[in-house]
Amino acid sequence: MDNTSSLGKAVRQKDGRPRVTGEAKYYADFQFPGMLQTRILRSPYPAADIVSIDTAEAEAMPGVRLVMTHENFPKAFRKSLYYVGDLVAAVVADNEDIAEEALERISVEYEKKKFVLSLEDAIKPDSPEVFEGAANCHDWEFHAILSDRDPETGLFKTKTPAEYNGFGDIDKGFEEADEIVEQKGLKYAYCKSPAMEPRGCTVNYDGVKLHVYTHSQGIHDEKYCLAQALGIGSDKINYVSPYTGSSFGGKIAAPLNPNLPSHYLLIAGLACLALHKPVHCGYSREEEMLCAWSRGSMADVKIGFKKDGTLTTMDFAHWHEVGAGGDKYPPKNAMLATGAVLYSHNCRNLRGKIRYVHTNRFTSIGWQGYGAPEGTFAVETTMDIAAYKLGIDPVELRKKNCMRAGDIDAGWDPMVYKSGYISSSGIRDCLDLGAKHLDWKNTWQHPDEKSGRIRHGMGVAIFAMGAGRPGPGNSSEAMVKIYPDGSAALVCAIADIGQGQHTVQCQIVAEVLGLPYKKVGLVCHDTDSTPFATLVANSCGTWIQGWATYEAAMDAKRQLLNLASAKLAVPTDQLSIREEGVYVTAEPSRGATFAEIFGLTMSFGGRHEIVGYYVNNSPHPNCLKDGKKDELYIPKEKGAQFISLDVDTETGMFSNVRVTMVQNVGKALNPKIVEGQLLTSRHGLENAILGNECIVDKRNGWLMTPNFVDYRPSTALDGDVDPFVVEKPGDPTHPFGATACGEGAACPSLAAFSNAIYNAIGVRVIETPFTPEKILKGLGKIKPRAKRSKK
Repeated sequence: MDNTSSLGKAVRQKDGRPRVTGEAKYYADFQFPGMLQTRILRSPYPAADIVSIDTAEAEAMPGVRLVMTHENFPKAFRKSLYYVGDLVAAVVADNEDIAEEALERISVEYEKKKFVLSLEDAIKPDSPEVFEGAANCHDWEFHAILSDRDPETGLFKTKTPAEYNGFGDIDKGFEEADEIVEQKGLKYAYCKSPAMEPRGCTVNYDGVKLHVYTHSQGIHDEKYCLAQALGIGSDKINYVSPYTGSSFGGKIAAPLNPNLPSHYLLIAGLACLALHKPVHCGYSREEEMLCAWSRGSMADVKIGFKKDGTLTTMDFAHWHEVGAGGDKYPPKNAMLATGAVLYSHNCRNLRGKIRYVHTNRFTSIGWQGYGAPEGTFAVETTMDIAAYKLGIDPVELRKKNCMRAGDIDAGWDPMVYKSGYISSSGIRDCLDLGAKHLDWKNTWQHPDEKSGRIRHGMGVAIFAMGAGRPGPGNSSEAMVKIYPDGSAALVCAIADIGQGQHTVQCQIVAEVLGLPYKKVGLVCHDTDSTPFATLVANSCGTWIQGWATYEAAMDAKRQLLNLASAKLAVPTDQLSIREEGVYVTAEPSRGATFAEIFGLTMSFGGRHEIVGYYVNNSPHPNCLKDGKKDELYIPKEKGAQFISLDVDTETGMFSNVRVTMVQNVGKALNPKIVEGQLLTSRHGLENAILGNECIVDKRNGWLMTPNFVDYRPSTALDGDVDPFVVEKPGDPTHPFGATACGEGAACPSLAAFSNAIYNAIGVRVIETPFTPEKILKGLGKIKPRAKRSKK
């Protein structure tokens, strides 16, 4: 086993070579004879109704095969339009040039309506309604009060629907606090997941079923939704996703929801069914930039402390912009940063009011962090203020109050459980390691001690991020096959959107079977050849899929050892597996090859393959404390991030930006992949030093940052990132003690950055992005722009 062990090693990624050589085939690389091209006519207005639409001239063009509108394809198009870029019509033609020209020949009469383009305006009582007859601002539907706390376990036994999330007595808690720290109006900019591959798909009908080639975060889940949307059976679709050109969690397809950016699937699918010809529908970069914005939020935070820094009470109010429809679920994750999870160790009184808000901006969908960065920004900057006010080191204040293993997770996920145990933490270890790396104790200074034009600042923030959620809808399956030649294959539909899941899952199989990693293959690309796998979101792959893969491999292993036991006349518990076959553990020289164990093959009979199988209906039994169904361990991503930088007080510009990202992952199944995930903390830099946000022309709702020139993703040149992996074994929620890693790195960046700015210049910037203009305003170097008076 020692010679073949693969876990904990930076093995080559299973799909690494084709990705770097260009051999990998993405959805746009699939070509079929007679394939048609699709172009989409999009709304020029942020809010309008289609009065009339004339497609006759476009339909008469040679090469135009189909023009789709709300009149003939109401499943894909609608009469009312809610943002600039909303779908008006689509042309399916022999090539893109014909399709583009045909778009210009479609005549549309619009009735323009009033619109709202910012969260602040949308929540005003007299604001235009995005969806007629419905308020723009909605309370989270699953608000609840937790009560009746068990004196022995600390778990809540009663969950009562309410107008906010909470436990304890918030008013009494503040009365008993020695120090109260409050911030209002913290704003997180509406920003974009910078996926390299634009959305799209290619659909081909072979006379029996539709083959849908696309990117995916969950091929089975998306297939079921598409089948329902198209009105055909799931057996009539094979969903194929060989490679995804990055996602950062923002490419979840939901074709049943017209307000989410999955229109390419429905348009291409309907057109292919109507024409019985292959249809390609891919977005341009500009069209991609209309999709999947998120992060727009506003928050108020109020925290009570004892004199020694013990956090006792927290009041959190959160408004989250979801654009014209979009995904309403990210706002719940803001609660992860509160006394419900991140500061659950001492917090005994909590109120959290969360809301989602519609605007006539672009479709919103949760991406890396899925709502947690917004809450972290608000809470962690407030904790920084508290540290200064209490005269306590910012690192030490967090160490005193942060969550620890065994603390109560009261995150209000709308599942069957009321609360659970935090399975592991290690945040204090992460804080210690990051502080040591930066020599925090000797180099950190109060901003009052600093002077000169260039001033150095250091900031810190901690975070907790979800890692899947137990309960209905979170199951995942795996098959593991062992062949007579001693090789094996994992048959598994788990998506690899850049986080290395294919590689890590194969490492688990190799570890269980005692085979070299190189002898474990992978079948993963389509729904026809794989069992169901969970949707890759909320950092759930390692936790939910990990158990399915592990148990399937164990099942296959048991079957192999049973065959070997009969062959060698030795009990299975006295046998082990190595690359050559099975051997007697106490007598390594005695054994049998895989071929000998399988027996005759081909047409002569014998065993041709061993198939192990497992369904992990989350939670796995090992995730229950002492097997009690109401005492659940819930894993979390968790860690700390430090930012050091220099601020030029004359220009408001940053330099020498360094990120120290530290995360406890329990067991790093592949250290190199884990380090790569920590490097995604750069997404926070995009919104900090690059000033990225969704900039909309307030006059007409047009996006002013529609490409990677005006909205520039960060690169290796934009600040240095030092990744540090902390391994604290023993987390019970994974067979090898691993915990999630994938989204957490983006959660604390803006908070740590804001705290570093304050430490440098003594100015608290509470609105992202941190532009030079805001820095200079805070320093009093420039005056705020005066509002123009309306004549």
